[in-house]
Amino acid sequence: MSSKVRFSVSLDPKTNQAIEELAQRHKPELSKSYIVEYALLRLLKAMDSKQLLLPLEVGHDLER
Repeated sequence: MSSKVRFSVSLDPKTNQAIEELAQRHKPELSKSYIVEYALLRLLKAMDSKQLLLPLEVGHDLER
């Protein structure tokens, strides 16, 4: 039995497309859920190491 918790995230089409393309470029192909979890873990690690502090600016477009 998995110890992970499932939740849903709504993405704008441009962000979804970018994640799909990243997943397809990787060999073997990655799942979108793996990429999102990886990104969240990196965010949390950066916050823990004081490389990124809260509050994050909400409502601003992120540069890619």
